[in-house]
Amino acid sequence: MSVAEKVADKIAHTRYEDLPAEAIHWAKVAILDTVGVTVAGSVEPLSKIVKEVLNEEGGRPECTVLGLRTKTSALNAAWANGVLSHALDYDDMSNTLGGHPSVPVLPPLLALAERQSFSGKAFLLAYAVGFETECKIGRAVNFVHYDRGWHPTSTLGIFGAAAAAAKLLGVTAVDCARALAMAASMA
Repeated sequence: MSVAEKVADKIAHTRYEDLPAEAIHWAKVAILDTVGVTVAGSVEPLSKIVKEVLNEEGGRPECTVLGLRTKTSALNAAWANGVLSHALDYDDMSNTLGGHPSVPVLPPLLALAERQSFSGKAFLLAYAVGFETECKIGRAVNFVHYDRGWHPTSTLGIFGAAAAAAKLLGVTAVDCARALAMAASMA
């Protein structure tokens, strides 16, 4: 079994009941914090550029861009919320990741959850799985990765985003491994 398959198997088989109460508490805190810094980022000068890109891209108005009073496609909303959440650089930080773990994980989850109906437990589980995935990979490669000039929020966060989305969508371990492989090719 490859490393990706082992990680994907853990992602696919982790249950809400497996999460410690403390992990659930801190997941809620981090989600609330990220929503707050995203809304705060929506009034920064950068938001003008985000609005211009969204206007050019168009897209079905299905998902909310926090703080901008607009809806766009799920992909565009995830991108815009990711940009806005990191605009002030006040988003959460993980020394294990060497970056900001919620920025890559929460925006795609918000977009997926707005398009489809998921329980709060499923959402929290997906967030926690994504967070843990990117941080465990960060633990394996940092700080050599960071010292060589890589920005772990993006290069490792993509694995957290893929893991979280795969978990929320309930894909198989095989499909989760594929998502992680695609994330590796984009990192």
